[in-house]
Amino acid sequence: MRLRALLPAALLLLPLAGCGATIASINARPDKYYQHKVKIVGRIERMQFLPHGTLLEVADGQGRRLLVRSVDPIEAETGDWVRIEGVFVPEVNVEDATLYDVLAAERIVRRRAPRFLNLM
Repeated sequence: MRLRALLPAALLLLPLAGCGATIASINARPDKYYQHKVKIVGRIERMQFLPHGTLLEVADGQGRRLLVRSVDPIEAETGDWVRIEGVFVPEVNVEDATLYDVLAAERIVRRRAPRFLNLM
């Protein structure tokens, strides 16, 4: 009998159980994600090509932003939605500048925009 009472609540929480890192959660507590592998989804807002890689500014649906550095060539353009896998590092040296709280991308893949963009 108790199981039947808890089942609806468990079904409501089930979709939230698999939620990983988001741009909002990384911005809120960056020290929690340092040196951890994360996967995020965002739209490329700005792109700067450098001699030894590319620097991206990626934003989620609410406009929260995160810097991403990629050494490999990127097949996406400004305005594309991408899924990024990489290691979140406290600082990165780019050219002659030091950038803080940067996602060092290992893999960037284009994807479609999220279905429920402004849900959370």
